[in-house]
Amino acid sequence: MSELHYYLYVSRPPNIGCQPDGWDRDSRETWIPRKQIGERYFWGRVGYPEQLPINECRRYQLMPESELEQAEIVFDGEDWLRQDYLGQPIAMLEEYANEHYDHKAWAALVILRAQAQAE
Repeated sequence: MSELHYYLYVSRPPNIGCQPDGWDRDSRETWIPRKQIGERYFWGRVGYPEQLPINECRRYQLMPESELEQAEIVFDGEDWLRQDYLGQPIAMLEEYANEHYDHKAWAALVILRAQAQAE
């Protein structure tokens, strides 16, 4: 079996109609009370054999567990802004991500690190 792509339930616990079809039946977990991951709380998680399209994540209020998938959502529909951020010096992106809490700078760093690992 191939590796699953996991998504976290942001707004409600897993239930009928709370996730798109095609999920792995053995992967769905419910967390009551909610479980804290990083700075946020989630109701559970579900796995899919394929990455979900961004519009499905938004529609069902699912957050990818993968930082790279999260970063891609940050720049969805803003290709010009993505290119601008990815073109900035790493030191500047780190400063803005860490000191100014710039979510787009964080996303650019994640994408750049993934690109460097792929090379």
